[in-house]
Amino acid sequence: MIVSKVQKQPKLNKVVVIAPQNLPAKPVKIAAPAPRIQTSPDRIRDRAFEIFEKRGSEHGRDMQDWLHAERQVLAS
Repeated sequence: MIVSKVQKQPKLNKVVVIAPQNLPAKPVKIAAPAPRIQTSPDRIRDRAFEIFEKRGSEHGRDMQDWLHAERQVLAS
């Protein structure tokens, strides 16, 4: 004779969610972040050209001049 054992399923606990009682009556407004200042590419281009001229108008360093100008314009 074969006797099988039946395993009992574990009891599941109930989950209770309690909402806070001290919620504000009105929604709270959160300030929006300040808008980023848009730098005109024209200003960067003009400054890069000034740097190019100060270097003696030597060609081949346009990216370096642009990045240098961009740092200067953004810092001002």
